[in-house]
Amino acid sequence: MINQNNSSLLLLAVAFSHAVLWAGLIRPANGDTLSYIHVLFEWEQVPEAEYYEIQIAEEGNFDSVISQAEDHTLLYIETAVLDWGRNYHWSIRPVFPSGQEGAWSESFAFSTGTQLSNANTTIINGGQIQSGVTIFGAFFNYFSAVIDQNGREIWNSGAENIVYYNTSAYGDLFGCYLNPGTENNLPGIEFSFDRGTLWWEPNDEFLHHDLIQLPNGNYMGIVETTSMGVIPVGPWTQQFQGLGFQADGLAVEFPWVGDKLVEWDRETGAVVWSWDTFDHFNMADYDQYGGTWNQAYTDLRYDWTHVNALVFDDDAEAIYISTRHLSRITKINYPSGEIIWNMGHQLLSSDVDMGTELGFSFQHSLQILTNGNILTFDNGNLSHLPEFLGTDEPISRAIEIAVNESGSNYTAELAWSYELPLELFGFASGNTQKLNNGNVLVTTVGGGGRSLEINENGDIVWEAEYNLSLPNGAVYRAHRISGLYPAAFSILINNYQEYEGIEGVYLPEGISNITFTLIHEGGYPDTFFYEIMDDAGWFNAAAESVFLQPGQETGLTFSGNVAASANGNPITITVTPAHHPEESKSVTVTGFTNPLTGTAPDIPGEFELKQPFPNPFNSSTTIRYSSETPGPVSLQIFDITGRLMATLTDGNPGSGFQEIKWNAGNHPAGLYFVKLTGNDQIETKKIIYLK
Repeated sequence: MINQNNSSLLLLAVAFSHAVLWAGLIRPANGDTLSYIHVLFEWEQVPEAEYYEIQIAEEGNFDSVISQAEDHTLLYIETAVLDWGRNYHWSIRPVFPSGQEGAWSESFAFSTGTQLSNANTTIINGGQIQSGVTIFGAFFNYFSAVIDQNGREIWNSGAENIVYYNTSAYGDLFGCYLNPGTENNLPGIEFSFDRGTLWWEPNDEFLHHDLIQLPNGNYMGIVETTSMGVIPVGPWTQQFQGLGFQADGLAVEFPWVGDKLVEWDRETGAVVWSWDTFDHFNMADYDQYGGTWNQAYTDLRYDWTHVNALVFDDDAEAIYISTRHLSRITKINYPSGEIIWNMGHQLLSSDVDMGTELGFSFQHSLQILTNGNILTFDNGNLSHLPEFLGTDEPISRAIEIAVNESGSNYTAELAWSYELPLELFGFASGNTQKLNNGNVLVTTVGGGGRSLEINENGDIVWEAEYNLSLPNGAVYRAHRISGLYPAAFSILINNYQEYEGIEGVYLPEGISNITFTLIHEGGYPDTFFYEIMDDAGWFNAAAESVFLQPGQETGLTFSGNVAASANGNPITITVTPAHHPEESKSVTVTGFTNPLTGTAPDIPGEFELKQPFPNPFNSSTTIRYSSETPGPVSLQIFDITGRLMATLTDGNPGSGFQEIKWNAGNHPAGLYFVKLTGNDQIETKKIIYLK
């Protein structure tokens, strides 16, 4: 009988093969070129799968697999085997609770770009190194890169010309990019390792050195501002008089460049708050020793303040800034703009309140520690002068400053310091970062650009050499971060099932619950906002949120009033990380009021052949059947030509469902038919064997 219908069966085989539901691959997308080699692989959930296997190969036939791993979520991050300038292929397959393996999905291909940096590292004490990877930005090569503990580059900015500035406590990334030929040629941006640029500042003014995001979601940066001022009397007087200026300290005749803090509305880019050094600092204060007036003679403008770091302290509702050319750190009330204190070198105005004996000069970078102390990189350009430290040669230091704000008089004292060797003196740029393990990462332009990880005893435990030679390259800042994916997460549909090609969840009529599992697989803590919507209005839950640490998971349960639905009701859950809205994702599942396999007692019919599972299958599939009719029952497998391949049973079955596993063994891949025969009744199911 089967032989007589070969043409019809072939048509059915073609139709069925197109209807196979693969585990949908999401990213990296087919044809992507990546600027990173720590790669996040993401795919769609397969009904009833317990976990997944992923395979990665350099050839599309997967004859030589370079990585194969198991994953119980919907994300896998490969950090070990991928390299630059290569082509790769990947696919996944589900594994079910019985241990049966589903079919391998279709494969996607991607490639990796070109390495940019030439960094190398030295591990002195591996047991004391803070875990994570290190990101750095390079002026004037205009690129940024991330290296691992061994100096292996794992991400770079490609052709985007991005210079990294800083990162937030949640892994947000900020910097600028070179836009040559424009007046304001270094626009500030928020960017992502794998999502590109997320936000641009309006670029109406020249932004430099720093850009941050405030707790209210707006952005704040440092921009240049200009006002006319005097040329004070000094060793430079005759030079300026030779240009025709009076240069007598009285005539307002020369452009001074100050700085302005600007807050932009996140959505519109409109300026909603600003603070100008010309309004709050005294122009009687200026650098007398660092050669800035000699540079003004060349530039025909005076770089007065040169604010180079900006930090917002949410607890204190205050802004901290580092003003390089005044050798000053300032705390500012937000939003009033009132200066709370100035710390550093005392100048003519006597506006500095404390820390005059600390001796830092031309400092760069700020970090407010959990204990309220301030960590900065003291470039030390003026450290050799008696007014500062009086050292034999200029030296750079990492310093931690303890501030006492109790009482009417503020005080500051040195809590910790690390003095760099002379060959690592950094006259500009650089920064310090207190790490979670108590170590400090110190970055300097000295020695071609270096980062040193220093433990609490002042010992170097790790060192990176960036090999950036001045004046063509200079490391700007570097930070230790957890990885490339701060907010990666999976949403799993609980009780997600499939029955004869129908996928969804069973929700009995009346009050029913649907549950999802949210798994935080990123590197930083975050708050996740979530909400549910459905076409039929079963669920009317308001948006909620949950805070998760990396590695944590939680169930998201929604209770609804379910009405009968003949065709099912699409239900969508949307989850958005508070600090990484670019990673928002939605998952849709169909809710059915009729039972799917496994959601209700499976009551056998008098004569019934269930859909084999899994189907398609890779090596074996399980066949369930029942026959309450008298007489023997035959369960057989036929190939597409009608040839008998196997007889699985030929006798009297017991009551209820019977279950038999068929292992395809050495049979060729293709379409097969399962045939149940008994008491003049026949049922047939199609199965596909994939190798």
